[in-house]
Amino acid sequence: HERKAMTTELFYLWMSGLVLIIATLIQQLTSLFNVGLMPVLGSRENVKFTGVTGRLERAILNSIIAMTLITPAIVILHLMEITNASTVLAVQIFLTARIVYIISYGIGIMGLRSAGWIASLLSILWLYYSAI
Repeated sequence: HERKAMTTELFYLWMSGLVLIIATLIQQLTSLFNVGLMPVLGSRENVKFTGVTGRLERAILNSIIAMTLITPAIVILHLMEITNASTVLAVQIFLTARIVYIISYGIGIMGLRSAGWIASLLSILWLYYSAI
């Protein structure tokens, strides 16, 4: 069984998934310091994360939404065999912007957080446009 080569766009989608996994692991570690071991191991009912942990949780939820928006565009481009410098640049901007968004949200840099969010949204929109 011969494996097909992964397009650059799919590779960056894969990398975005890894970034999300890493952010989730970091958020879980910070939750131990935020609320303690027992609430984290329990059902988490009525547990409210604050500070870095809460901000990371919100950044992760937003990143999941961003992943659900970009994935169809990348899959469609792959199926249509559309790949070019602008689609590659768009996914590179998306990954970089999501990293900036997660880090800046986690540590509380609001202007940079917004810039990351806007850049990632624009890159998603460009990929959808590229498919038509």
